[in-house]
Amino acid sequence: MPFWEYLGAGPVAALIYLAFAFKLLGFTARDELNWRGLMLFASLLYLAYYYLVAETPLWDAILTNGLLAAVNFVMIGIVVTERSSRFLSDEHQRIYNHFGRFAPGQFRRLLRLATVHRVDDETVLTIEGRQVDRLYFVHDGRTIIRKDGQEIVLTRPGFIGELAFLTGAHATATVTLAPGAHYLSWETDALQRLMVRRPGLGNALMAQLNMDLATKVATSRPMGE
Repeated sequence: MPFWEYLGAGPVAALIYLAFAFKLLGFTARDELNWRGLMLFASLLYLAYYYLVAETPLWDAILTNGLLAAVNFVMIGIVVTERSSRFLSDEHQRIYNHFGRFAPGQFRRLLRLATVHRVDDETVLTIEGRQVDRLYFVHDGRTIIRKDGQEIVLTRPGFIGELAFLTGAHATATVTLAPGAHYLSWETDALQRLMVRRPGLGNALMAQLNMDLATKVATSRPMGE
C-alpha cells in the first residue's frame, strides 16, 4: 500500500510530505553543498505540489518559491565553483599546489589581487633593515638571500616578506631574484583589506604563512623576510 494512503492523502498531497522530509534532512546536513541540494529538491517538490494541488495552479506560491529555488540553484553553482580547481590555468594550477590551505575559489580571489612578475634582470625584493610594503611569492627561479655577509641560494617556491607582513617588522635580509624568476606580489594594505572582507581567506592566508615560516625554521633555511 502506498505510504500516502496511510496518511489519508492522495499522490499529489504526498508531495508536500516528501518536500518536508527533504527539508528536514537539509536542516541536519553539515556540508553547505548537501544542505543546498536537499533544500533545492524540497523546493522542486513544493513547486510540483502548488502546480497540481488545485484546479488552477497556485501561481503566487509558485512564483515566490520558484525565485527562492532559482537563487539557491545559483548559490549551488557558486559553491561548486569555489571548490573546483578546474577553472585554473595550468600555470595557476602549479602555483595553487603550493597553497594547500586555500580553497580554489579563495586562491582565485588572491590571484586577482596579485601582480604577476617575470624577472628579466636581477631584481631586489627586500633590503635588510628597510620597511617591506609588499608580500611576495616566488614560484619559479633562484632566490638569493644575503645576510650578515653570508649568501644562500634557494630554488624552491616560497614567500618573501611574510614575517614583515605578519609583524610589521623591517626586512631581516636582502633578497634578490635571479633573471628568469617568476613571482607574485601583493600590496600589504590591499591584502589586509581583502582579509578583513573575506575572513575565511584571511584565515587561510595566515595558516599558509605560518606553515611557510614553520618549514623555514624546521629546515634552518630562512628566506630572509
